[in-house]
Amino acid sequence: MLNCLAPTHFRLADLHLVDPKPPVLWVRGEDDVIVSDTSMFDLAHLGAIGAVPGWDGTPAQPMVAQTRHVLDRYAAAGGKVREVAVAGAGHAVHVERPEEFRAALLEVLST
Repeated sequence: MLNCLAPTHFRLADLHLVDPKPPVLWVRGEDDVIVSDTSMFDLAHLGAIGAVPGWDGTPAQPMVAQTRHVLDRYAAAGGKVREVAVAGAGHAVHVERPEEFRAALLEVLST
């Protein structure tokens, strides 16, 4: 899965150029600590908060803001985007809150 999303095969920055534009559903947990603007899985963020000795100053990756930026560009280019932030859920929304995930998915699939 991750290999197909590598920049050698997939350029997320060009998502707004896709034609035709299928609807995009982004379901995320509000309490996700992995995909987060301050993820403790981001070595650069850890360096910025002083947890990595000798940190080289590499900027952190605000993953939620970056994803939202890409999806906003897609929407501005005519794509339909829906973001569902599920309260009380972390990284595995489909496992933690299956009913909310299912409802959002079925809504997109039925349009």
